[in-house]
Parts: sequence; structure tokens; C-alpha cells
Amino acid sequence: MSVQEPVTSLVPKDEDIGQEVQRIETIQFVTFYFGEHFFGLPIEEVIEINRMLDITPVPLAPDYVAGVVNLRGQILTAINLATRIGLSTKEKKEANKFNNLIMGHREEPISLLVEQIGDVMAVPKDHIEPPPALIDGLDVKYVRHVCKLPEKLLIILDSEALQKPKQNRLQRETTEKESV
Repeated sequence: MSVQEPVTSLVPKDEDIGQEVQRIETIQFVTFYFGEHFFGLPIEEVIEINRMLDITPVPLAPDYVAGVVNLRGQILTAINLATRIGLSTKEKKEANKFNNLIMGHREEPISLLVEQIGDVMAVPKDHIEPPPALIDGLDVKYVRHVCKLPEKLLIILDSEALQKPKQNRLQRETTEKESV
């Protein structure tokens, strides 16, 4: 028989009556690494994590699309996180050597290729801040928030921005003309 550790409770004990009980609201993030950067996505936006899946290249795809993966009969677009967010990498890794973080909407999920999977981390809501104007080595339009941790910065990505196709020059010009 093992001895269990005591569970900390937010319910006041008899001796605590009259003292205010503080509840800390947290948000859970699935964390992962690419190079020296530490990233997170809200847990509700992550469907599953798979180790290295076979990636089939797609000719004429945008540079950030590594190819497609077959996940139990469903074909998903595999997006290289580093290329997508403009992260400079020291060494090129084969697409099949990455971990696959399946995210997005269940009807049309995508596979985000990341170097290393971290943990699920609960972060107090009041520690989450808007992103700075610049983050060294990446395009901040893909960053929703940041959280300063004791040893590093958690970069919380914007999953909607990651999933939107990049507009090419012709599409941008057409959009600009339509808005005038």
C-alpha cells in the first residue's frame, strides 16, 4: 500500500473561516520547442500529438508546406513551423524527423511540424501578456500572447494565423483594389 501525498484544497478549513480563499484562474497550454524558442498553444486547440509521420511532398506548394500526412485515412497539410513563422534555423532537418502536433478544427486539422514536444503547462491568466512588437527571429503576426516564465519566454501562437494561407502578391493587390 502506498502513502498518498496530501491534496491542497481551495476549500477553507475550519481554522481558515473568515479568511478569503484565493482562486487562481489558469489556462492550459501544450508546449513545444523549435530551436531555442519555447512555444505553446491552448490545449483546446490541439487535437493530438504524433511522433514522426511519413510526409509526402506536394509540388508547387508554398515554402512553409512540408507536404501532406495520412492520419488514419485523413489527409492533413503538414506545415513546417519554422518556415511558417519566419524562424531562422541553423540546420535543416528532414521533414520526417519532426514531431506532428495536430491542431485546428476537427473538420480540417493541420499538422504542425515541431522539433520537440514539451509538457502541458497551466499558466495563471494574469501572467499572460500581449506580445512585444519584436521577438528575435520570428514574425510576430503569428504570436497571440507571451508569458514570462522564470527561465524562459513562452510564446503563445495564434492558431488562426498559422492556418490562414499566405497571400501572394497578386492576391494582396486584388484585395487592396477591392477595399478602395
